Amino acid sequence: MAQAIDPLDSFSISDSIQACAGIEDNGELQDQPLRVLVSASPGIPYELVTYTGQRYVAISYCWPSRNFERIGTSNDPSQIVTPGGVVNSEHFSQFMARAVDIHRATVGSDVTVWMDTHCINQRDEQEKMAQVAILHRIYTRAETTLVMLEDIALTADEQRELTRFRISRDAVALVRRVTAARWFSRAWCSQELVLSARTVFFVHDASNPGNAILVPSETLWHLMDAARHYDRSIPLFNLPRGGVLAGLSFFAKTTSYALNIVYHLGCSDEYDKISLVCNLMRYTYRFTARPTAFSADSEALSTVRLNVLKMANVMAIQRREFSMLLANHSVGNPLQGQPGFGWAGVPVPGDRVSDIWAAKDYEVEYDRDILVNDSGLVVRGILAHIAREHIWAIHRDAAGLHVTVDSQTWSTISSIPMVHSSWTLASDSQALYDLLIVFASAAERADSDVALHARVAIAYLLSEPDYRYQPEPVGGDLGALLQYLLSYGVGRLRDIASAMKFIWRSEDRASFSTILLSDGSILLVSGNGTELPSGLSGKVLFQPFVIRPRLFSIPMVLTANSMVLESVPLPDGTHRCLGCVRGLGMISEAYPNAEQQLRII
Repeated sequence: MAQAIDPLDSFSISDSIQACAGIEDNGELQDQPLRVLVSASPGIPYELVTYTGQRYVAISYCWPSRNFERIGTSNDPSQIVTPGGVVNSEHFSQFMARAVDIHRATVGSDVTVWMDTHCINQRDEQEKMAQVAILHRIYTRAETTLVMLEDIALTADEQRELTRFRISRDAVALVRRVTAARWFSRAWCSQELVLSARTVFFVHDASNPGNAILVPSETLWHLMDAARHYDRSIPLFNLPRGGVLAGLSFFAKTTSYALNIVYHLGCSDEYDKISLVCNLMRYTYRFTARPTAFSADSEALSTVRLNVLKMANVMAIQRREFSMLLANHSVGNPLQGQPGFGWAGVPVPGDRVSDIWAAKDYEVEYDRDILVNDSGLVVRGILAHIAREHIWAIHRDAAGLHVTVDSQTWSTISSIPMVHSSWTLASDSQALYDLLIVFASAAERADSDVALHARVAIAYLLSEPDYRYQPEPVGGDLGALLQYLLSYGVGRLRDIASAMKFIWRSEDRASFSTILLSDGSILLVSGNGTELPSGLSGKVLFQPFVIRPRLFSIPMVLTANSMVLESVPLPDGTHRCLGCVRGLGMISEAYPNAEQQLRII
């Protein structure tokens, strides 16, 4: 019998595997709620009854707690009739009951209600785990999810502002205040939003205490999206929202996408986020050993959050879903250097490549034996030694572009005009323009080796090659070529501009390397692996088949991820992963001994 793990200690690979133990649903779990709340008419106490197929609405709300200040009638309990007698529910507040009544009147029919605290027996751990495993089914099948913002009250003027559909200083202030509600900061609530087919919001009426104001979600989303142009602190929610998912089944299938939704939000028990990830992926899984950490203090919380990352990476490999291996290049990855987890990733906000990983796009069939066990990650792929590295840094300010290659710095003020206005409409396009200008300048003024690297990099960006083969360096007058290109607008390069986000540390600073491999190819790479104090020269670059693109196509598959390994394996044959990078270019499969199966930690 496995020894119990301490949820507040840093997990080893063995601990993470044990914590992920469970049973995938094979039909034995309930496919629906167990109970619902019913009321004969407004004002009549709700009764907890067995679910027998009734149509229902779901409630999304924040549980009452000492650090959550609800207002008005949200602090007044409602009575609920249960098989054990009448209870006064702090969860199902009078504000919430009023909101349900308003929704009942809006749809013109009786409303059956599902809410977790009463419809799941909170004293039965087995029932809780089984129902948590199918929350994606419960929220998806609800007719509507009623979102309760019990710490927000709107004045009459603010209510009118919601219906004007225009952005003003008052509208931005209103959106900022509404999105400051606790609900927007909680992981469970974010999961419920994505899973729900339809949502409506309810807030308090400051002019009429006791009343609830219905806010259509479409109204709120419209104002939020518009207001973000004026205030970048307003939350940007992962799309698609709610019911849009029903017609776009390819979304929310990757661990990277699902974990990114909940990982940075608040949760009373951080380990709940593993269950939330499963729900967001529509993966019905009943954990049998998942730890809990309700008692985690601020000092232990960082360790628990790292444990959650480790479990997510382990579960992804176990399910043969490898999106987290496409996210391991992120700068500041807290798992970099963690014993046994150097290969693992943390979700990167807005990274489409990792968010929609799909087996059809990668050479997964060449590694049917990939696994993670107590000794590390066992994976097959292509490797090559890094013979030479040039380190690039770009910085734009009011004076123009400043470029550093290795230890040489120069400034360039482009003589190539951005003839077409589309190059200035988005930061992505401006960044690609800067990159092209830097390479053109380097090709003219740098030494021959750097110039060659610059011309190869431009070839990757402007041609449509099979990236398994290095394109021929772009020759001729690069200034004339770029002026021709820029005169026609960003056009088809828009997706390339978006895909190159991985080199930018901020809107005006980029950092990357160009490297020469032992197979003779030149690659452009960037990530936490390019920030090693000892540099990349002499290291090993390894591309696992499971994240090695089968076919390069815009916009989703344009780059390849690689692991940077120590040049000499450990005495037991294990390879230590020092960091990871994303880049343009592939290691040649034809190079002698390029294909190998490695054990990586």
